Amino acid sequence: MTNSLQKKLYENGYLIVKNVLNFNTDLKPILNDMEFVMDCLIQKYAKKREVKKILNLDFKKKYSYISKLNIYDLDQYFNTRLPRDHVKRDSDYFATQSLWNLITNKKILDVVEKILGKEIMSNPVQNTRIKQPEKKLPKGSIHDGLSGRTPWHQDAAVLNTRGQKLTDMVTVWIPFTKTTKKNGCMITVKKINKMGLLNHISGYRGQVELKNSELLDDMKHIYLEANIGDVILLHKHSIHCSLPNRSDDFRISADLRYNVAGQPSGREPLPNFYVRSKNKKNLKIKNFKQWLSLWERAKEKCIPRKYAFKYPLPTFKTNRRDLSKLI
Repeated sequence: MTNSLQKKLYENGYLIVKNVLNFNTDLKPILNDMEFVMDCLIQKYAKKREVKKILNLDFKKKYSYISKLNIYDLDQYFNTRLPRDHVKRDSDYFATQSLWNLITNKKILDVVEKILGKEIMSNPVQNTRIKQPEKKLPKGSIHDGLSGRTPWHQDAAVLNTRGQKLTDMVTVWIPFTKTTKKNGCMITVKKINKMGLLNHISGYRGQVELKNSELLDDMKHIYLEANIGDVILLHKHSIHCSLPNRSDDFRISADLRYNVAGQPSGREPLPNFYVRSKNKKNLKIKNFKQWLSLWERAKEKCIPRKYAFKYPLPTFKTNRRDLSKLI
């Protein structure tokens, strides 16, 4: 079984594993926590006379409301990592008991073990995203990867130099809403991961983007549509992006990452810890409070730094690793 999953992931660059998670027990608690964050923001930023009315709205209408309040870096309140730069003592991030439960979920780790083996660490390259219909987004957010379209890229490209060279990492992409072409599913190109790590550039607002990515637009795309409960695995060299959300509904997801124990995380000093091991002594982070403490200690380390984490762009000094040279 291990060899079969490993082979499929390496051969194609992606793998859809059906019916891994349960919506009510594994995913809904995270949506509940996101709504709690919305309620806090409403009470802080909404006009006092409107607070009671807005708090009675449903999840989607609440988020649509707060997205119009010009709250600085709104996506960060719902994203499960520290900001990339200028971390402050009051920098917020989405870290809840429900998210800890997802990162350490046995059903997810059982799948990851078949790819990486029995010694697994949680990698801090992770995100939780709420994507509204694109027609509701401010123009400045349409090409923002957290709230709008995500550009063509490889996940290994957002690691530092040591991580790019040494880290065996797998992405576990988790939909909280059914994901289709219409509401902005990911797309990839089959077997393109076999090219290895390619040169990237700094794209819109500094986002990591594959150099010469326009060459992929006319290639045959694989649409990574998924139902609630499915997970999508991505090879670290898979080239992928997301389509615009042209539906009338939300697209909510988490992308968690795991790496083989003993390898660099590629995002020091953010938390990288064992989530599975044959040696129980390695499992030092055992509960939500300990996990949160890791992030708070990381925050203290990041405050004096301009960047919480950095990775080199382009990935290589020569153009021999440009997509245009390889296809």
